[in-house]
Amino acid sequence: MKMLRSGLSVILALCMMLAMTGALADQTLEGDANVDQRNYPSTAPFIHPPFYNVKLAVDVDDNGVITAVRDNGTGTEGSVQAGNEEFWANKNKPYFDVAVNAGLLDRFVGKTLEEVKAMDMGGADAVSGATMVSEAAQEAVVNALEGRKGKTFLDVEGQALTVESVEGNTITLASQLPADFDLQLLDIRWSVYNDEVVPADSYTAEIADQKLVIRFNDLSAMKPGYYCVNVVDASGTYRSPAFEGGPAAAQAPYFVLDSGLTAEDISFDGKAVVLASGSIADYVRNIQHVQILAEGAEKPTEQEPVGHHGTAGNFIALDEQGVLNADGVVKARNGDENPLFEEGVAYTVTIAAFGYPELTFPYVKGAQSADTAEGAAEAAALLEAVRGTYVPLFPVITDAQYDQLWLDPCVAAMGEEAGPAVAELLKAACNGTIYGAEAVEAFGANPESAQFDCLFVNGVAQITFDGNMISGTDEQGQTVFSHEYAYVSPLSLAGMMNGYLYETTDADAGEFRYFFMMPDTSESTYHLEFRYGSDVEALTQYAEGPYAYWLAAGFPADADAQMIENVITLFCEENLAEAAAE
Repeated sequence: MKMLRSGLSVILALCMMLAMTGALADQTLEGDANVDQRNYPSTAPFIHPPFYNVKLAVDVDDNGVITAVRDNGTGTEGSVQAGNEEFWANKNKPYFDVAVNAGLLDRFVGKTLEEVKAMDMGGADAVSGATMVSEAAQEAVVNALEGRKGKTFLDVEGQALTVESVEGNTITLASQLPADFDLQLLDIRWSVYNDEVVPADSYTAEIADQKLVIRFNDLSAMKPGYYCVNVVDASGTYRSPAFEGGPAAAQAPYFVLDSGLTAEDISFDGKAVVLASGSIADYVRNIQHVQILAEGAEKPTEQEPVGHHGTAGNFIALDEQGVLNADGVVKARNGDENPLFEEGVAYTVTIAAFGYPELTFPYVKGAQSADTAEGAAEAAALLEAVRGTYVPLFPVITDAQYDQLWLDPCVAAMGEEAGPAVAELLKAACNGTIYGAEAVEAFGANPESAQFDCLFVNGVAQITFDGNMISGTDEQGQTVFSHEYAYVSPLSLAGMMNGYLYETTDADAGEFRYFFMMPDTSESTYHLEFRYGSDVEALTQYAEGPYAYWLAAGFPADADAQMIENVITLFCEENLAEAAAE
């Protein structure tokens, strides 16, 4: 009997322990959540595909407090797409294991649903994928507690929405998505980086009968290039169409607006890509790829701004102004470094950009120099011809003592009655004091009221040209800048004036990095016309950008009375003749 009682005591004790355990682990719940698309629709780094779901088992007591969290088959069927388990084990599992071994799952123990929701899962290295694993684990725990499923993969080949038609301002896209995908337009973004959001008030969207119809206020006013149409499943059942595959090869829907340029309108000048019209910065932001094929090689080196994983990569082939990176070095993951171009090797470079003609050109590093570039001889001769020190032209020649010099040609051309008014109009036309955004705002709606600012800007009162050395001083004679410049290429000011572009390699040049000189000299036109700044594309613009309505006019600091009369007479005669012709 004693043994029986003892045995019953043990059984009772075990039952009590089991009962207590049952109270602490009232139930086990299952939850999952996708690791990828944590930053959707941004092209911030994603974890390396194939993308996957974290699958967890969550134990909770009858008070809703988590008592344990365990992996529940992450990386197996249902967590990754069928057939990708081995690839996941090689590429993704190391990141997942790092997070789990660091105690990720233990962080949820002892917390309730609301406390899990409030947790900050940041602090890990987002590039490695650890933060995205942590955020997915948090969502998987929440999904388990709330009885929801994580987002499933889209079984769609190619674009999930394809352009069916473009008529006027309306673009219609046909959906290839599952019938139960609750299509919702999140936004539309311009450029291959999918980062510039198109204003929502510039279009309306209608979704019906498996079609997305987008009606723009003015499609012709939009920039050329690549537009990603970012959509989500409002029901939360499916992932959004993936960027994997990069622009034009992924599920993510898009449309392209053409620039209107022809193959003849885009070229390479030995240093940079040049467009006959339009923004080179916009062109660069829509590059699909740059292929660099060495002579005799079977395969080209390919550079992509956005890689085949749908992420912004290490693109170094061109800078934001379209300048080829002749000294660029590609760094491999294993630490190897390979130059884009070897000295003296002949290459064929092909650039594909959405909305623009494909450009192909030969390139030999070191073969092109300032001495052999187009216009180099003329550019060098110009710098020699303008040697000297210059002050702003118009404050000198519009002084009241020279009023008669303005009046005489105007009266001769327009008569006694209209001449004086025309003379005042001519003097005022180039005596503006604002430029850039301020001038665009002031004159944009009424261009005929515009005044050109022809002063020296950025604190410069005098500029000295001494061969390749150009320098400037302020009102007190203190040096503002002083750099050596080398010729780059011919350049056009909005197709109205052509000149020569010079650049300094000095790192501290700032707004004096480039000088854009028109072919004027003291001998030919009695004055100089030029611009300087840090943005080549902006320097070519007439009535927009940071240099809008500004063109510096320089006059020799030692000019005599005859030169003053010559420049006033020339200015009046040229402008009066042009006005008469129009």
